[in-house]
This record gives sequence, C-alpha cells and structure tokens, in this order.
Amino acid sequence: MGMFDTVVCKCFLPDRPTGINDFQTKSFGTNGIGGNMDNYTITIDGSLILHKVRMEWVEEEDRPYYGKHEWDKGGLYKMAGCMNSIPEGDEVIEHHGIIYIYTHTDDHDWVEYEIKFTDGKVVDAKRIHEDLS
Repeated sequence: MGMFDTVVCKCFLPDRPTGINDFQTKSFGTNGIGGNMDNYTITIDGSLILHKVRMEWVEEEDRPYYGKHEWDKGGLYKMAGCMNSIPEGDEVIEHHGIIYIYTHTDDHDWVEYEIKFTDGKVVDAKRIHEDLS
C-alpha cells in the first residue's frame, strides 16, 4: 500500500465513469514509491493545483477520546485527532511530465489514467487500465 496523494480531476478524461472525480496517485512521491498525502486538483483548463497545508499538533485534552474509557486502551484511541490540517493556500504547479491517477468505481472496477503535462498544462490524457470484474 503506502502513501499516496489525492487528485480531484475536473479536466476531460476519455471514457471516464460517471461521477468519478477523485483519484489517487503516487506520481509525486520520492522515487515514485509514494506521496505526501497532499491534495491536488487538475482544473477544467488542465492546470495542476496543490492545496498547501501545514500540520499542527493537537494537545491530548483536545482529542476526541480524551477522558473517555477508550483513551485508557491507548494505541489508536490516543492517536485519533492528534494532528490538524491548516490550509495555507493554493499553488499552481508547473508540472512537466506524466502522472498516473487511479481509483475504483462503485462496482469495484479499477480505472487508471496516464496524464501528460507540458509546461504546467494537460496536453493528453488516456485511460490505460480497466478491470471489468
């Protein structure tokens, strides 16, 4: 599994299943092995936007299970809500190259696209994988 980034794609995608806009990618990760859990949008005009955030630590007493019996179990109960994501604005990314985005449909079909950017704009998008179970 590993880390990934989320991409909301608003630009044209050929053979896009109805209602599918949210995808994952590992194309922006270090050495192609994962992402940073960042959120991107590909706009209608083909621009790539990074929605920048900074992470802020949440004190224990402000977490959802603090003071409840689950808190004493430790583990994930103590970690739940330990970080807040603080928006810091959007940045246009002048990407040049290919990214791959993928998702599953409600019918559990695998859908994957190869999207080519030149000088920060989508110049080609093609569906490269389809698993019709």
